[in-house]
Amino acid sequence: MTARPAPGEVAFVLHTHLPYLENHGVWPVGEEWLFQAWGESWLPVTEVLMRLAEEGHRDVLTLGVTPLVAEQVSQPRLARDLGTWLGIQQYRGFEQTFHGWWAGEELARLGNVWWRHYAHLLDLHERVEGRGGLLAVWADLQARGVIELLGGPATHPYLPLAPHADLIDAQLATGLDAHAAWAGARPTGIWAPECGYRPRGPVADATAEPERVDRHGTPTLPPLPGEVAGLEEFYASQGVDHFLVDAATLERANGGGDRDWTRRPDVPDPADDDPYEVVHDGVLVGDSDVVAFARDLSVAYHVWSPTAGYPGAPWYRDYFARGSFGIHPSWRVTDKELEAHEKAIYEPDAADRQARADAEHFQGVLRDVLDPRPGQLVVAAYDTELFGHWWFEGPRWLEAVLRGIASDARLRTTTLRSRLERHPPTRRLHLPESSWGYAKGHASWVTPETQWMWRDLRDAEERFLALTPGQRQRPEAAQAARELAMLQCSDWPFMVTRGNSPDYAGERFRGHLDRFDSLLATLDGGPAVDLDALSALDRAPSDPRSFLHASGSAHARA
Repeated sequence: MTARPAPGEVAFVLHTHLPYLENHGVWPVGEEWLFQAWGESWLPVTEVLMRLAEEGHRDVLTLGVTPLVAEQVSQPRLARDLGTWLGIQQYRGFEQTFHGWWAGEELARLGNVWWRHYAHLLDLHERVEGRGGLLAVWADLQARGVIELLGGPATHPYLPLAPHADLIDAQLATGLDAHAAWAGARPTGIWAPECGYRPRGPVADATAEPERVDRHGTPTLPPLPGEVAGLEEFYASQGVDHFLVDAATLERANGGGDRDWTRRPDVPDPADDDPYEVVHDGVLVGDSDVVAFARDLSVAYHVWSPTAGYPGAPWYRDYFARGSFGIHPSWRVTDKELEAHEKAIYEPDAADRQARADAEHFQGVLRDVLDPRPGQLVVAAYDTELFGHWWFEGPRWLEAVLRGIASDARLRTTTLRSRLERHPPTRRLHLPESSWGYAKGHASWVTPETQWMWRDLRDAEERFLALTPGQRQRPEAAQAARELAMLQCSDWPFMVTRGNSPDYAGERFRGHLDRFDSLLATLDGGPAVDLDALSALDRAPSDPRSFLHASGSAHARA
């Protein structure tokens, strides 16, 4: 009898992250942003996982949760306010039913759809909080073998450009310890912020003028003096043995050339020994025992890419066609070339059919890739906020895909941890500096518009590392560590570079810097600050001890 080929393995990896938004504005990008992600994505995706768990599904997907998200969803005040926010959205649906006189009866009838949708989310939120909140549910799902939880550094810094070994250690130790406090154990895997990677060697100087800028806007930056360990060495020292990179990182390490990474790569013939084949399993990084897994963009870009993806189909709800006067987004994509006022009214049943069809198509894509590669791997990685917030039908699509894979004898889902334990990789590669940003380099974070941020950040790091042992014992130093950690968040330069609420990002960065400056002035004998007010405003990371131990004695790491 001929042995059945090993099933192809599919690792969905979801990255759950937002910057710290508590107490930093309400609308449109303060706590409103948090409630949109929490209520419209994190809750419905969790509901899908809870449903599959009760049916006995295991090894379903890998869920990355950053410490900043964990800190915020654990706050009772924010949980209460999310309930209020969901109730307001429910009322807006009720209000929409009265707007037929000017908007049309078809649009008014959709108000009942939104009323029921947010009523369900509010009930789900109350049920989740009754079980201890999202963190308790996620920890339980991991304990039951349904998901693997990934952790990360404390405040999501862009590590490829971080020059201080002690501060990299501090970010990792603080973030992984915070994860252990709610999940029960330190994670062995992380979603490296922005899928960023840097090998051992000099760190590029983000404060300097680029030596050149290529056609994609990627800067070649001059190196800082000295040598810093590769990021895999920091991970290994903290007990992390696997992390995420982008496809370009592994392909370039495997001899692949440049390509337009805004376009979905073609799937090569497995017999051609194409450099892209490397994405179909993890690789050992450098001389370490740490494994890098890469997104397979030939598959992942079917869902979401810089130029296309399922959410752009004509029957899906259009996120950008916004309502007014108490009306929820109630139009469908129709045609991406149309202005918002030209869109057709949303049709929920047609959108459901589209989601089922796209789930079937995606399952076919997986079969096309994995059938000729029995037992190999596809990593499909996305921001969790894609499912539900940006793509309203996304949770339904995700559940349909997961169920389709479960019923397919030639496919299986896996977590990264499970894959690593069952199929330890033997291939070893030295990886290049990279990210999952535009052109897979630094272009999404380092531009002329963000250079001032990098200069102020580097100056703040140097001043913090110069604190004396006596100064580090004072409570102001702990709060200064929190402000510094917030300054290091990768979201601020990204938001400026990509034009996503750049004024808010600049305001947040300057606010943390001003508070940091005031705290250091106090430590130097200047005027006292209202420490209670500052710690109430910025309380993450909650335990900054690792930052206070950072000495800045050397760039290098043994």
